[in-house]
Amino acid sequence: MFPAFLIAGFATAGLLLLVARKAELRMAWAVPWIGGVTVFGLWLASRVRVPLPGPPAVFQAALGAAAAFGATLLAAAFLFFRDPRRTPPDRPEAVLSPADGKIIYVKTLENGRFPIAVKKGREIPLKDFTGADFPMERGVQIGIMMSYLDVHINRAPVGGRVERLSRVPGGFHSLKHADSLLENERVFSVIGNSEIRVGIVQIASRLVRRIVPFVDEGDEVRQGARIGAIRFGSQVDLLLPDRDGLTVTAEVGDYVKAGLTILARVSNPGGPAGEE
Repeated sequence: MFPAFLIAGFATAGLLLLVARKAELRMAWAVPWIGGVTVFGLWLASRVRVPLPGPPAVFQAALGAAAAFGATLLAAAFLFFRDPRRTPPDRPEAVLSPADGKIIYVKTLENGRFPIAVKKGREIPLKDFTGADFPMERGVQIGIMMSYLDVHINRAPVGGRVERLSRVPGGFHSLKHADSLLENERVFSVIGNSEIRVGIVQIASRLVRRIVPFVDEGDEVRQGARIGAIRFGSQVDLLLPDRDGLTVTAEVGDYVKAGLTILARVSNPGGPAGEE
């Protein structure tokens, strides 16, 4: 019995770790979960007594592995579809994160050019990325990678009016390649108030087939309000035009939460904030 259980346990944990690495999940969360659910699945299977031909230990080991995978899928579905209630910080000078996830770059934009070298090393005009003219000769672009287990509801970084909302048609490629940022389907929106205008780009990934806006052009939104959803592992970029009094606090590697984490500050804030 014990050899079969050991083999099943190592195989189950190994496969789940491979999936976690492939999905770029946080190992600090994934490893304890995988260890716990594997042990629990095998323990649960050991309590089952079913008369079957053949070695019962093999059947129980397979049942334990299936229980571990099933529990992991249920937990992943719960985490993916959750929509927690959040109260933005009472900091009107703050620019909040539009998405949950990990910051993968903080790039300075110069001369209205896309700050990441793509297409054989050529820098691309910003309008090729946004699909629209966004008057931003200088500024900062912050990329946030969303894993499969992050909350996929996106929120308004600032309060103000939705000045633009447009869909840029494209494909559905892996976001691990820089070219996909210009080739994948995306939704570009602009929210502005009397002090600052920010751009938000929701980028589809290989598994995504739908980016769902919750707002329309002309709507007034509160800071931290839900503005859309993007399914499965995806990316959201925040565009901050350069202006006096803008201080960027985001750093590569930070884990951020939509409507809660402060990515930048402006000296003369504007726009309302409220609980959502």
